[in-house]
Amino acid sequence: MPVSPAFRLGATTAVLTVLASVAAAPAQADASQAPRCQEVTVPVSLTSGGPADQRIAGTLCLPRGGQPATVQLLIPGGTYTRSYWSTRPTTHTPSYVEAMTRAGYATLAIDRLGTGRSSHPASDRFRNETHPQAVHELLRRLRDGRLGGHRFDRTILVGHSLGSAIATKVAIDHPDAVDGVVLTGVATKQNDAAFEEFGKYVHPANRDPRFAGRRLDDGYVTTKPGSRADFFFHRPAMTRSAIARDEATKDADVFPPFDAYPMPKDYKSIKDPVLVAVGRYDRLICGGSGSDCSGSAALLAQESPWYGPAAQLEAAVIPDSGHCINLQRTAPVLYGTVRDWADRKVGA
Repeated sequence: MPVSPAFRLGATTAVLTVLASVAAAPAQADASQAPRCQEVTVPVSLTSGGPADQRIAGTLCLPRGGQPATVQLLIPGGTYTRSYWSTRPTTHTPSYVEAMTRAGYATLAIDRLGTGRSSHPASDRFRNETHPQAVHELLRRLRDGRLGGHRFDRTILVGHSLGSAIATKVAIDHPDAVDGVVLTGVATKQNDAAFEEFGKYVHPANRDPRFAGRRLDDGYVTTKPGSRADFFFHRPAMTRSAIARDEATKDADVFPPFDAYPMPKDYKSIKDPVLVAVGRYDRLICGGSGSDCSGSAALLAQESPWYGPAAQLEAAVIPDSGHCINLQRTAPVLYGTVRDWADRKVGA
């Protein structure tokens, strides 16, 4: 993609594969199951050894009753904030956070630097190491009990698109800080034609009515109004209100350069279990020059050669879903898949 190589990176710099498909139970609006959540803010730096003059904002959620040993650190994709993980696809379907906390896992959903309520430094201050370094600092704090007053023995990185690229980099560079990796919206092959077309619908955020008055420099970009559904979703699995909500809550973002993250040849360095999940109709990943999304076995066969045995690679193709799986009606299939994998590979 010509406009934003790092967004493309969120699809290219991906990983994983092998079986998956467990449906999650339908959601009930039961207050007794609602997670215990708190807002957290963590000082971070833009470069290794630099001043911790930036802030990462996030929401730490714990299951009702008991202190889990495992926390999932949730990293959203480009132009999304932490709300990607807490938004319900439909009124009666749980969000990702609700599904995981009900399964006994803690979650920390974050706004990456430049998004949401985190710091918005000038775009030219971002470096290749900025996002992975911030995530690594969060992992250290979670294990040391310096984030929200809770100490966790095990951590799972869960990313979407660009967030998956960041998770991959952290897993390679800091294997001892991670116990498992879930990558969604990525694979080692992408649909280049779709990315080329998508690039035409990305523009500087300061030209977008939604961000008027934010005084963002030209390095902050976002999607043009009305363009997201065609690239991010499988329309038959979306309600009109969900599409409108996604447009209304999009964010501006700074995409790192293409060389900021590892390539598939580096994936054999991953030493922790990995699960990759892709929507069956992910226009950016599947078809054309992209991945074989006809089924989980096909995706696994494509991805497996890139990973070593330590990754214990598993993969899932989520039916009736596009790129942003969490916001589609079939999101519970992803929840069930991740929960089953996490229970077997890491444990709550």
